[in-house]
Amino acid sequence: MTQEEIKEFKDTIAKTIVPVIQNMPEDQIRDIINLVEKEHENLPDGFGNMLYEQILIMKYNGRY
Repeated sequence: MTQEEIKEFKDTIAKTIVPVIQNMPEDQIRDIINLVEKEHENLPDGFGNMLYEQILIMKYNGRY
């Protein structure tokens, strides 16, 4: 990914996902990501883990 794509990806997470998961426990967030991965088999390997990490970083650091 280019730097521009990374920034856009993080901005999208911050605007669309973080507000929804702000009060969810980590296991619930992981369960949702696992469900989405099962329903969308065309996602690249490791995408769910990377997304989960970014969500937690933004959730706990408040940087978004």
